[in-house]
Amino acid sequence: MAFQKIGILSIGEMGYHWARLLKEHGVEVMTSSRGRSEVTQKRADNAGVPSVPLSTLVSEADLIVSIVVPSAARKVASQVARALSKAGRKDCLYLDANAISPMTADAVSQSLSQAQASFVDGCIIGSATKLQEATVYVSGSRAEELRGLRDSGFSVEVLGPTTGQASAFKIVYAGLTKGLQALLTELLLGARKFDLLQEIMRRYEESFPGLVSKVGRGISALPIHAGRRAEEMRELRATFRHHGLKAVMAPATQKILEEIAALDSGKASEKGGREGELLEALELFFQRGLLQERN
Repeated sequence: MAFQKIGILSIGEMGYHWARLLKEHGVEVMTSSRGRSEVTQKRADNAGVPSVPLSTLVSEADLIVSIVVPSAARKVASQVARALSKAGRKDCLYLDANAISPMTADAVSQSLSQAQASFVDGCIIGSATKLQEATVYVSGSRAEELRGLRDSGFSVEVLGPTTGQASAFKIVYAGLTKGLQALLTELLLGARKFDLLQEIMRRYEESFPGLVSKVGRGISALPIHAGRRAEEMRELRATFRHHGLKAVMAPATQKILEEIAALDSGKASEKGGREGELLEALELFFQRGLLQERN
């Protein structure tokens, strides 16, 4: 069944494109931006999404979608749970589409269950700017209902009936994409140091056609998104530890991403766009001394 009214928390880069796609298919979209940054509020305005009190959103939305940084997932769920309890609404459908660990997903689910809301574990694999080519993976007892998003232009795959399946899927996938970004950033900065950047990029392309351009698109967004991606690696590391596995690559990837985030060199777009090119990002990192040994 198609959804008629969806609440998105919040209108970040991904949320902006969700809102645009939903509206193109006639879905009424709302958000609650109180306490959010000026950029987030401007994104909502640019997407044509009205900001309403959270009490209104939880009372009226057919589906609430959480699309925030991993560290904010629990807080947002707790706020929604409190608002639902005050509104007296029961059996609300809540999709957490964040890059969180299965343990965090369980915590979010428990928070919402206290308000008698129905939690769906989810994740988004794909680019925000090419959302129609992305896939929303979901799991949980009511996950099948999310197939209704297909009527709004989304590709939806149900992984199973268990909470934690979708979140585990996301962070394991993120380990590859973010790991490649971190590794390639490190190697290309080394090539830049040796004045061999163009030559090594050409050789990489010959050996692995399309790799540099594909991974490079992710690197070009790191000035803005490195902090969030570092959080994803933290969630991956915690998941492995929880299940008796030792993560080796995830901590190293997390460290590089945290160092990029510390440069504080990016400015978020008010229209959900990604600006910049790979070579520009690499030169910025190089000039800022990324990965340079400190005496």
